[in-house]
Amino acid sequence: MAALVNWRLKVTLNDGRALVGQMLAFDKHMNLVIVDCEEFRRVKAKKKNAGASDDEPAPMQEMKRTLGLVIIRGEVVVSISVEGPPPVKDTDDKAAASVSISLDYGVVFR
Repeated sequence: MAALVNWRLKVTLNDGRALVGQMLAFDKHMNLVIVDCEEFRRVKAKKKNAGASDDEPAPMQEMKRTLGLVIIRGEVVVSISVEGPPPVKDTDDKAAASVSISLDYGVVFR
């Protein structure tokens, strides 16, 4: 599990929901901290026609909502799968951090 920190994961819960986001942390109980989390769940679509037959199953509709930072209790986790690699860090951040600032005293700070 430590190798999956910062990876984008899909976590399936015991109630059928799926949460997709970047894993920040976990513990021995499989409790997870997920950032940029989105929830996906399947619900029955409402019938539009009142005269439709009852033996016809209602179509399933997938609903999505953004949750943000989430802590998931390990007890409800059914499965974990990898959705994507960790985000790539910009090399421009390093260049911006090493810019020199010079004062009138001739001292250069880095």
